[in-house]
Amino acid sequence: MLRAQVDSATAPRASSAPVAATPPSIVTWRDVGWLAVTGGVAALAQRADLSVRREVRGPASQANGTLGALADLGNGWGQPSVVILGAAMWGGGLWAKNQTVATVGLRAIEAITVASVVTKVMKGSFGRARPRVSPTDSWDVEFGRGFWSTGGDYESFPSGHATAAFAFAAAVTSEVAHRAPRRARLVGITTYSMALGTAYARMYRDAHWLSDVTMGAGIGVVGGLAVTRWHATRPGNRVDAILLRPVLSPSPTGSTNIGVSLTWR
Repeated sequence: MLRAQVDSATAPRASSAPVAATPPSIVTWRDVGWLAVTGGVAALAQRADLSVRREVRGPASQANGTLGALADLGNGWGQPSVVILGAAMWGGGLWAKNQTVATVGLRAIEAITVASVVTKVMKGSFGRARPRVSPTDSWDVEFGRGFWSTGGDYESFPSGHATAAFAFAAAVTSEVAHRAPRRARLVGITTYSMALGTAYARMYRDAHWLSDVTMGAGIGVVGGLAVTRWHATRPGNRVDAILLRPVLSPSPTGSTNIGVSLTWR
């Protein structure tokens, strides 16, 4: 009995320190699954491409001044407004030393960049003709044609404008939900509504089919959520260390120089 007690007392104890979890990669299997679902939805939407185009491009819709104005707004929002606004929030937040605004703007730019790269590769690979080029064939596709086409006539699938608008909406809403939860609902309703307006505008202007904007929306949302999740699980990462720590110093001419403070560890 005594020996058992001694052995128990001298046995090494298991460490109670928590084991650090490995943060997820920028793209997870869940993201891949959502992209697959989006692809399936886009495939179903392709069956309605011609009928939706006839409705959106019909005389009644095209003669409607309100719809035309909304299309102009949505088209401009998808590009370049989301990029300009994201950059303005990032730069303005750094200048005003508002970390939240700067971070939200940077996440938007990162999300748009990541999602747009995916979309650009798919555009070139599918080589799909835009509806204005092939109005009676909604699946005029030739592998690789988009990489060497001129004028973007064969870069229809997916929609780059929709990708950018939904990437902005997903990233900004997700980051605001993390930093200012009370404002997330309003931000989400506003940004996603604008993104839907962009998707409609691209069809209204005969630049994309319904399936194009559907796939673009999915890529944008997955890209936006992936970027914000990656940063949330890696506080103090090198990207933020470089891009979110400005140094403001006066120059001899009286202007202000903006740099970054780097700390290597």
